[in-house]
Amino acid sequence: MGIPTGSVGLNIDPSSTGLETARRLAQLADESGLDFVGVQDHLYHPEFLDAWTLITSLAATTQRVTFMTNVANTVLRPPAPLIKAASTLSTLSGGRVVLGVGAGAAPPATAAYGGPQYSPAQATDAFEEAMRVMKAMSDPAQRAVRFDGKYHRVSGAHPGPLPARPVPIMVGSYGPRMLRITGRLGDGWLPTNSYAPPERVPELQRVIDEAATAAGRDPRSVQRIYNVMGTVTDDGNPVFEGQNLVGPPGFWVDTLHRYREELGFDSFLFWPVNADSEAQAALFAEKVAPHVRLPRQPSARGAQL
Repeated sequence: MGIPTGSVGLNIDPSSTGLETARRLAQLADESGLDFVGVQDHLYHPEFLDAWTLITSLAATTQRVTFMTNVANTVLRPPAPLIKAASTLSTLSGGRVVLGVGAGAAPPATAAYGGPQYSPAQATDAFEEAMRVMKAMSDPAQRAVRFDGKYHRVSGAHPGPLPARPVPIMVGSYGPRMLRITGRLGDGWLPTNSYAPPERVPELQRVIDEAATAAGRDPRSVQRIYNVMGTVTDDGNPVFEGQNLVGPPGFWVDTLHRYREELGFDSFLFWPVNADSEAQAALFAEKVAPHVRLPRQPSARGAQL
């Protein structure tokens, strides 16, 4: 199923103190017509629930909304078991799973949790190996996967059971090497506006497009989803607080359309930066999402804002 082009989604925090809020937000997303939900994966955070377990629970109580890790830590989650978990949940939920992945943040916290403390270069090398393992383990044509890398090894692993369609693998990436991996191997790009602000996006998109073309892929096959943080207000003058958007629904609608048309993003995930996340989610679902779900006539990717 994946996340269709032109979709709009909602972030749900995995805080253990906000479990009932998470459940209500998932129901709101499901019933209001939002397309997908993203959940952070920070195993080492003592206040956060395990992302996969939370997503499984939320998927069991919803009917149509898709769930995405945003993003799973491939340092603490070995690639073969990770894609197995995603494929299993996709099978159980009727295809409502997308796997967002990244090379891992907070190396000391990762090491404290039992994982290796990679340098940035090592983390990128390990991530590319993980991507290759996951893609092979998602391939119905593979009967026994063998991969002998420096960081990851599988020795005749048998893929399956596989869902009707492979689980899409979205990549959270910002540096040149990670962006090239995204273009070569990823099903989509999943940046956040606080780390990839609009003025940087055209150059980052170009790196992905060039890597995809060099790998013999159509760059248009790589989906682009923008995590957008901010607050929807009832009225008032719109402002940018850092990279966060703060303003009334019309400001959000106009800005997200510009991000689509001028920066090349096809879908958006809303992160409420407000204590009342339920009110923010309801306002976004009612006043913003219906007006940005379907793309306007696209323009060339890479134009500056």
